[in-house]
Amino acid sequence: MTIIAQISDTHLMDVEPGDVRAPKRIEWLRRCVQDINSLNPGPDAVIHTGDMSQHGSHAEYILAREILTELNMPFYVTPGNRDSRTALRKVFSQDGYFQSDSKFLQYAVDVGTIYLVAVDSVCEGSRMGELCDNRLGDLDKMLSGKPNSPTVLFMHHPPFDILTSEYPFQFGSRDVVAKFTGVLQRHPQIMQIFCGHAHRDFVSDFADARAVTVPSIAVDLRLGDFPETMDDAPVYQIHSLYPGHGFVSETRFVA
Repeated sequence: MTIIAQISDTHLMDVEPGDVRAPKRIEWLRRCVQDINSLNPGPDAVIHTGDMSQHGSHAEYILAREILTELNMPFYVTPGNRDSRTALRKVFSQDGYFQSDSKFLQYAVDVGTIYLVAVDSVCEGSRMGELCDNRLGDLDKMLSGKPNSPTVLFMHHPPFDILTSEYPFQFGSRDVVAKFTGVLQRHPQIMQIFCGHAHRDFVSDFADARAVTVPSIAVDLRLGDFPETMDDAPVYQIHSLYPGHGFVSETRFVA
């Protein structure tokens, strides 16, 4: 069994006098890290599916890295629309998984029995998703390299409609999503797509794979129906791959 923990949309901020959001978001992420470390069996890796920071500042990524390095297992990050590729790369490049010859933050790593592929869906200056031909070509090449490995994609923008959202479609163009679908359908080894951005829990089918979004770690930005008793409880998800059975996902509320 291979286990992946997914966190997303932490929206960490520099602490400013009188702003209660920043310390709470820091606390919520720290509590999730502590909870992940307490799991038995523990995850093989943790993925962050974007919007790590609120303003894309270097200081916010230094803060995020300080907290995430407390994890007892490897962690991998991908950018969201709030993130700065430049600052994110500068702070996290020491981990060695970013491609040095591309401005996009796409890469692939082996985690247990899973081939884990990060997709950079950011369109600079927009909150909507984008995938240019360069990124699609790079993705196609990575997927072609491991045709027989159970494969998971993780990305910020969901390429499918979030039917429970006021803004269900989060990409700039359906034509781009159609091209993306075409690439994925050439690679039947793709089992799951993990997304952020929606700040809510949602499950869909996309390009012959199961696709999910997770609630934001930043509780003050979380969407969906949650009981009032959970108003200070951050949420993340655990995805466990059982050989011969596929993925089973669990939502964890951190008291």
